[in-house]
Amino acid sequence: MPIRFNDAKLGSLYTNFETQKRSDPNLKLGQDQVLQLVALVGDGHRGWSGNKVAAELNKPGMTRDQQVALVKGGMTANEKKDLAAILDQGTVPLEPSAKQFLEAVLDRGAPQPPPPPRTNGLAVSGDQKNGLTGTAKAGATIEAINISTAPGGRLHMDDTTVIGKADANGAFTMARLTGDQAMREGDLIRMRARNADGSTSDWVTIKATGIASKDTNNATVALFRIGLADVGNGKVSVNNINESRQVSEPGAQLELTNKRTGEKTKVTVTETGGFPAGFTVNGKPGDSFAVAASDGVNNTNFAGSVGNVTVPGGAPSNTDLIPDPALHRDELDAAGKPRFSKVNFTGPLFVDGAKAEDVRQGQIGDCYFPAAIAAIAKSNPEAINKLIKDNGDGTYTVTFKQRDWNTQGFKDVAVKVDGDLWARSYGGALYGHSANSSDPKKMELWFPLVEKAYAQWKGSYNEIGDGGHSSDVFEAVLGRDGNSMNIYAGNLDRVFDTIKKNIDARQPLAAGTYHDEARYTNTGVYGDHAYSILGYEQQGTERFVILRNPWGESEPAGNGANDGVFKLKLEAFAKLYQNLMYTS
Repeated sequence: MPIRFNDAKLGSLYTNFETQKRSDPNLKLGQDQVLQLVALVGDGHRGWSGNKVAAELNKPGMTRDQQVALVKGGMTANEKKDLAAILDQGTVPLEPSAKQFLEAVLDRGAPQPPPPPRTNGLAVSGDQKNGLTGTAKAGATIEAINISTAPGGRLHMDDTTVIGKADANGAFTMARLTGDQAMREGDLIRMRARNADGSTSDWVTIKATGIASKDTNNATVALFRIGLADVGNGKVSVNNINESRQVSEPGAQLELTNKRTGEKTKVTVTETGGFPAGFTVNGKPGDSFAVAASDGVNNTNFAGSVGNVTVPGGAPSNTDLIPDPALHRDELDAAGKPRFSKVNFTGPLFVDGAKAEDVRQGQIGDCYFPAAIAAIAKSNPEAINKLIKDNGDGTYTVTFKQRDWNTQGFKDVAVKVDGDLWARSYGGALYGHSANSSDPKKMELWFPLVEKAYAQWKGSYNEIGDGGHSSDVFEAVLGRDGNSMNIYAGNLDRVFDTIKKNIDARQPLAAGTYHDEARYTNTGVYGDHAYSILGYEQQGTERFVILRNPWGESEPAGNGANDGVFKLKLEAFAKLYQNLMYTS
C-alpha cells in the first residue's frame, strides 16, 4: 500500500525516488538522498527553508549528531510519522548508513559511531596567473567556484565546476575557471577535491593573485537579495531573502545609509555570503537606504553606491485597481504579514513581441510555469499575443483555457489584473519578470502579468508556487491536451522523435529533472527543476536537445553566453532529465 504522507513536499520527493526505482530496480537510497528527505522535515527549524536546512546539513565538518539534532529541531509529529513510514513501509530500500541515520532521527536503536571526518587532502600553491596549481589525492578532480562573482547570478556556494584533475602523483596545474567565473586579481575562489571513491576534501578558499598588477574589482552585491522589514521600536531588520545564495563575497563590508536621517551603518558579510543573525539598522517603514560596498581594497571610503533599498510599509499606493493574488507563504513574516510591498508597473506590454528570452523566473517555486510559457513564446508567439490584452485603463485581461468535461473540449476563462506587482526592496519585481529592465516604468509586462493572472485564477501565488507540470500550462494557454513521457536509456529514439515532431509542428515542450541533487554535481543542470525545450540538432549520428533554464541564466560550462540556453547530447539529456512534457 502506498505511503500516505502528511508532508506534501516529502511525499513528492519520495514519489520521485519510487519512479526512479521503476527504471532502476537496483536503486537504494543512500546518505545523500536521505539528507534531501530530512531537509524537508527540518524546515521548521528557525523558520528556515528546505534549501537552507540542506545547506546546513551538508556544511563541511557537520557531524552526524549535529545533523540529527538539526533535523529533530524542526520536525513535527506528523513529519516524524512520515519518516517512520519510510523506514518501516518504504518501497525503496535504504543503504545501511541511511537506515541508521533515520533510526537516529527517530530515536531508534543504539547510537552509531560518527562517520570519519573529511580530510583536507587539497593544497594550493603559487600565484594564479596561469591557473591554479596544487596537490590533492592522485586522480582527484578539482572543483571550484568564484564566490566573488557568484552573487551576481543564481549560484549557490557549492555550485562548482570541474577545473582540473590531479595526476598520478597528486599534482594539478593550469586549473582555471572561465566565462562569468573567470578569475580576476583579488577574487575569492572556493574549491575542493573530489576523490575517485566519491569522498571530498574540506573546502579551501584562496584569494587569486598574480593575475594583474592590482585588484580593481570591488565586491559584487546582489541588491535584489537584500530584504528589509520593520520590526518596531525604530528598528529595521536586514536579511538575505535567498539564504542559500550570496548577497556578496564573504568578508566584504556593506554600508547602509538611511537617506531620511543620514545615519550610516556598516556590516561585514558572513562566511556564507549573508548578514549576521539579528542584524538591524535604525529606520521605519518607507525609509530608503543607499547601499555601498567595499572588499577592503576598493571603495574603502564607501563613496560609490550600488543602489537603494526601501523598507516595505510606507504610504500605500492608490493604484490598486483590482485585488491582487496573495503572496506565497515564504514571503510572509511570522505574523502572516507580507514582507514586501507592491509597486505599480507601467512599462510596455510587449517591446518587440513575445520571445522565450523575455521570461525570467522570480522568487517562487513555479519553474514549470515560466518553462512552459517560454516554450510557447518560442514555438508559437502568436498564442501569447492572443493570450493577453491591454484594456487601456491600467488593467489587462488574460484568457486561459479550462477543460470542459461536459463537451470534452475547452472553454475560455478571462482573468482581469492590473499592473501592480509584488516588489523587492530595490524596486524590481519579486516574482516573474522580464529580461529587458527591472525599472517599473520600462519593464516588458506580458510575462509577469500572465503569471499574476495564473496565480489569480488558481487562488494565490502560494497555490502555484510549490511545483507543478508544464503540460498543465500548455493546456491552459493553448487548449490542447497535455502529455508526459518518462525518459530513460531504453526509449531514446521515441523521446527524440517526440521532440522532433513537436518542434517541427511548432508545439511547445518542456522537461523536468529528478529531485536528486547529487546527480547534478558539476553538471550546470539543477535537480527538481523544469526547463523549456527550444529545439533539436542532428550532426551525423549524434543527436542534441536545445534547452533553456527559466532563470535566463545558469547552464553547463562551455555553452557560451550565460543566458540559460544550452544543448546536450541526447544520451546526457536522458541521464539528467526524468520526464518530457508536450501537447497532443
